[in-house]
Amino acid sequence: MTNPYGQPQQPYGQQPQQPQPGYGTPSGGVPAAPYGQPAPYGQPAPYGQPPTGGFGAPGYGMPGGDVNAIKDYKGWAIASLFLGGLILGIFAIMKSNEVGTYKMQGNYAMAEQASRTTKTLCLISTILGGIGCVTAIIIIIASAVAVSTACSGYYC
Repeated sequence: MTNPYGQPQQPYGQQPQQPQPGYGTPSGGVPAAPYGQPAPYGQPAPYGQPPTGGFGAPGYGMPGGDVNAIKDYKGWAIASLFLGGLILGIFAIMKSNEVGTYKMQGNYAMAEQASRTTKTLCLISTILGGIGCVTAIIIIIASAVAVSTACSGYYC
């Protein structure tokens, strides 16, 4: 007679039968990997050993294994909103937010790509803002010089 779990039932008072050698592991699971060897697929690493990788494992898929190495450039994105233009600044902030979202989801490749896009948007916005500031300063100086040298009224 078997129970609902597929294991044979023992009559009351009798000793359970020992499993025969060579027919699987006594616990019914996958044996733990020896020290220094990766754990079998789908099984956690033994205590005290780092995980062997896979999706969602922190630090894997990253150069050097540091998740915090992915920058979101949030401050630069906010500054580019004021320096380089409203549209590029908004897109930079949106991409910066995506970096944090992807890092929380464990999708480090997409986080790295969003980080590079954020950096590019911020760089373009900063360059355009710098060119705009230099142009504005030149126009102000040129107009001040033009006003100071022009004849006005009765004085020539």
